[in-house]
Amino acid sequence: MIAVMTAALWACSEPSPEPLFEQLHSIRSEVREKAAAQLILYGEAVVERLIEESHSEFIRVRFEVARLLGRIKDPRATDTLIRMLGDDSFNVAQYAAWGLGELRAPSAVPDLLSHLGTPSKGFRAQVVTALGRCYDDTIHADLRDSLTAIVIAQLRDPTPKVRIAALQSARHLGYTGMAPALIRLSRDPSAEVRHVAVQALGQIGAGLVPRSKGPLSGQDRSNTVEALVAALDEPYQSIRTKAVRSIEQIGAPEAIQALLRLQSEGTEEDQRETRRVLEGLGAS
Repeated sequence: MIAVMTAALWACSEPSPEPLFEQLHSIRSEVREKAAAQLILYGEAVVERLIEESHSEFIRVRFEVARLLGRIKDPRATDTLIRMLGDDSFNVAQYAAWGLGELRAPSAVPDLLSHLGTPSKGFRAQVVTALGRCYDDTIHADLRDSLTAIVIAQLRDPTPKVRIAALQSARHLGYTGMAPALIRLSRDPSAEVRHVAVQALGQIGAGLVPRSKGPLSGQDRSNTVEALVAALDEPYQSIRTKAVRSIEQIGAPEAIQALLRLQSEGTEEDQRETRRVLEGLGAS
């Protein structure tokens, strides 16, 4: 019925999207991807039709539907994406979690929590990320401590992509009580995790995160700056650069000697980055 009404609607205006929905059923991925790219242009006008297709017997169709609903970001898709968290396909469920994060849907938090134990690494990572994005102080105040504890636990997940997801989620919770965990992750075996953790240390140190109580002080600040100074010896340029910029965010004169050493021994990018920060610290 919805399909008929949709076709009638477009008959008097622009081309009907129905042929594109038929192409979503194709066994050829390139055909489905091309159809999805065109459907996204219809925006919220095809949301109801996508919701109908979310019940398709074909995984490939449900997969494209979950991706499209997340990209369109129409709140009407919230309940459908919540339902799709329980899809038989982890790939579909993963995109449903991603879509809920894109929608920043507070009502999804309880259902997201119920899927934290999934064995799928990709799905688990998207669930953890979505928890932070969907969290709302006015709605989940009674869950804040529990959510914070859950995210801290996920910072120790054996899978790097889940630890990164937890770092991203932690930012939305203001990194409350997480300075020691961030310092530990700045020495993580995964370079990608270290990169995100070093960036997070600058944010938490300077108080530049949602719900922050302000810049760190005392021993927490000292430990954070020490971790960032250690990161100046990273073998990866991107992490060294992020460490320099995090020191700049915090405004840490105690790092001047380490910055001077990097300026004299480092690459052209190291020299360029440290020069700016040293000038800002009055050490040029």
